[in-house]
Amino acid sequence: MAVTDFRFPIKLNKLPVQGLVAESSSSAPSAPVEGQLWTDTVNHTIKFWNASVWKDVLNRTDQTGTQTASTISDLATVVKAYRLDEFANPTAPINFSGQRATNGADPTASTDLATKQYVDNARAGIAVKDPVRVVASTAVDLSSLPAAIDGVTMTGGNSFLAVAQATGTQNGLYLYPGSGQAATRRSDADAGGEVLDGTLVAVAEGTKAGTQYMQTATPSGAPGSWTQLWVQFSSGGQTYTADGLGIELSGTTISLELADATLTKSASGLTVGLVTVAKGGTGATTVAGARAALGTVGKFSANVGALTGGVPLSITHNLQSVDILEPSLKEISSGELVGARWVVVDANTVSLTTATSFAADTFRVTVVG
Repeated sequence: MAVTDFRFPIKLNKLPVQGLVAESSSSAPSAPVEGQLWTDTVNHTIKFWNASVWKDVLNRTDQTGTQTASTISDLATVVKAYRLDEFANPTAPINFSGQRATNGADPTASTDLATKQYVDNARAGIAVKDPVRVVASTAVDLSSLPAAIDGVTMTGGNSFLAVAQATGTQNGLYLYPGSGQAATRRSDADAGGEVLDGTLVAVAEGTKAGTQYMQTATPSGAPGSWTQLWVQFSSGGQTYTADGLGIELSGTTISLELADATLTKSASGLTVGLVTVAKGGTGATTVAGARAALGTVGKFSANVGALTGGVPLSITHNLQSVDILEPSLKEISSGELVGARWVVVDANTVSLTTATSFAADTFRVTVVG
């Protein structure tokens, strides 16, 4: 079939064209112009020239611009079909806007979220009840309640534990409606299976404040049809009392009492200051002062250095006293006491003079004062 070669554009004046078929070939036409159509017979697609590359009319990767969600017929269906575990993990807190997460499984890992059923079952398993305000450790008239139980003035709505009723079947957990009114069993402890062997309840006030009580009898029906046996399971903590012998207790603070100003205390410990002689001390800060206060004498002994005949040699004894006894000079080798000239220089020093010279460590001197 002959092909007519038009050299100029054909103006159709908006007339529809039927049976128009784009140029087709296995390779792209050469020297295309913008808007030219071409059917790729290899990939069976229709493409157009955008002035730089051939674009596939139906390939969305070749398209640009925005397509609204409303124009995609199955968008909602497809997106809603994805499971939550197929989406990326959240990197910020998730706000449920006050809604519940339902139909969850029991947790298995320590970081798993727990369902209410799991928590309720776990709580029932350990059988811990809500606390009571007080324990009635002596029998009370449950038909006409007193104003106070265990020294605590009760108010309507409080709960208490009766453990010492004359009729054992009356023991149990009760609500306090008001003074002179009849007690009713608590709603969590009035039906079969709600009070078990091992049920625990904590006590908030009264002489048993801070303790826990455990029910130890085997249940046999609803509370009231069998005797509940409640025993104190734990204490309310250790109580401390000052002995009055130097230990002071103020609230929860234990401290050391100081008898007088001679004692001081700090973060580093106890410091003992000057203790008078009357209290077994010396009242002094030096050895000499202590000796003076106690009326005792001190003694100083040492080897004597080299002596030069006729030249005084100073000997420091640090006894801080000029009232000394005449020092003794003993020859080390023989043990013989020898004479010498002594002079008291001051409270801590004497001088020694011999007629002849002697080597060091020939003599040993003793000063008492």
